[in-house]
Amino acid sequence: MNHKQEQLVLFSNRRRAKEEHLPRRAMTVGTGSRVPHETRPEVAGPIHVVWRIRRGLPDLRTPRGLRRLEGAFRKGKEREGFALLHYSIQHDHLHLMVEVKNRRKLSRGLQALGIRLAKSLNSLWRRRKGNVFAERYFAVALESCRQMWRTVRYVLNNGRKHGSWRVKGQPDPYSSGRWYLPWSLRNICRPLRRSPVMESRSIASFLPWIGIDDPPGPRWQEFANSDVFSAPS
Repeated sequence: MNHKQEQLVLFSNRRRAKEEHLPRRAMTVGTGSRVPHETRPEVAGPIHVVWRIRRGLPDLRTPRGLRRLEGAFRKGKEREGFALLHYSIQHDHLHLMVEVKNRRKLSRGLQALGIRLAKSLNSLWRRRKGNVFAERYFAVALESCRQMWRTVRYVLNNGRKHGSWRVKGQPDPYSSGRWYLPWSLRNICRPLRRSPVMESRSIASFLPWIGIDDPPGPRWQEFANSDVFSAPS
């Protein structure tokens, strides 16, 4: 299996190569946005999404904020051709892992979810109206088992990466880790509330084990030469 597949970046702020002999095409960027407005390529399957809120807004990682966000996730976790699989709430941004049927379903699903999130947060912050998210979302399509495994671990343990969650043996309460099937089956955590995320229809259930205390990092090489993903003979 070739583990050097390049990930499909749907939207990025990476610098373009300089071509002095060709005129540059105009690129529009929204006010306060660091993400250029480019046409997104067609895509289907699991997607990693990063959403930042506008500067000056309150912290997202509060007990009241968690209840509002979790409620919005629970109501908006599934639409036709769109499913929310995992999430992580950080101080000023959200990490989401979603599964979509096509580019249009990605756009419509996140639009509907974003409206729910904004209404819930504005109500919490006693704002009658106003934009919550500062820019268009950043999205990356996941095309290999390696990318899926690393993204699930990155999202669920993102609090450990940022240092906002350090309790050993327990998932970050500001993530969907309590509903991550491999962890719940081992009695690491027993969620008492209805799940705010969906089970994936395409991501392999036999992905390598993700340690609950592991900060995100390049540990894939431990599994690269194993027979975990070997096709049956």
